[in-house]
Amino acid sequence: MKKLLLLTFVVSLFTACSSSRNVHHRSVSDYDKALADSILAYALDHEALFTLADTLKPISSVKFLRFTVAKDSTMSDGDAAVTKGDSLLQKIERYQKVCAALSTGDWQFVLMPFNRTEKNVRNMEIYVVRRSKFRRELAKHPAFWGQWGFTPTADPSVVLPVIEFETKLDRNRAYGYLFGYPDYAVDFFVESSKAQERDTAHKLVPRDFFAIPVYAGNKGYFTYAMPKGHEPSQTDSALHQKATITLERYKAIRDKYKTPTGIQASKLWRQLRKEL
Repeated sequence: MKKLLLLTFVVSLFTACSSSRNVHHRSVSDYDKALADSILAYALDHEALFTLADTLKPISSVKFLRFTVAKDSTMSDGDAAVTKGDSLLQKIERYQKVCAALSTGDWQFVLMPFNRTEKNVRNMEIYVVRRSKFRRELAKHPAFWGQWGFTPTADPSVVLPVIEFETKLDRNRAYGYLFGYPDYAVDFFVESSKAQERDTAHKLVPRDFFAIPVYAGNKGYFTYAMPKGHEPSQTDSALHQKATITLERYKAIRDKYKTPTGIQASKLWRQLRKEL
């Protein structure tokens, strides 16, 4: 019952973030356009490019946030007065409105509160979802997603909080699929986690990493683990090749939207969508 109530609360937290699906129906005063542009600029320069301008990743991380809105050590489960002051909620509301404004067509932006907290800090992440790819992912692994009753038409704003608040290994597998990692890499990561839990010393299973370049750098962004000594497969090579084509297309037009104060990311993304 406690878990059900918590999930219900989390879903309601970002309903506004996923409810609006077309930025053109919102007036300029409804959301912070400068904030939206800065969020998009970062997203395009990193792995979210492969969700915003491709279908390689069903979801991508866009922006990591931290707010002191969670319970501290003096509070108990069920307390009504938890978050202190309205200023923090007003900041979060800015991001909620930006998410709603950016959600358009095949793309949905959601602000996802994380399950784990650090003292009174709640970590959150803005994700962008490519709806068509998200549906295909749920259709690809029906035996896994079906345990929660999720079918291809399930709304991402329902799926994401459920898996975030699930057990560790189900959470890891779900995020692995949704972040666009190959099935074998997801299997390896989950099985490695099981082995590490069984090991009394909790030693990390030896592994190598496969990195796909983004504008911001060649390593550390769209990267996944593989068994130690594993030779990249045709699946890995095809993913790398497709990503490289999208990255080169992005590089070719990025400078056209550069200004002294930064990238006109909203206009840039609009142009990328036209070319899809």
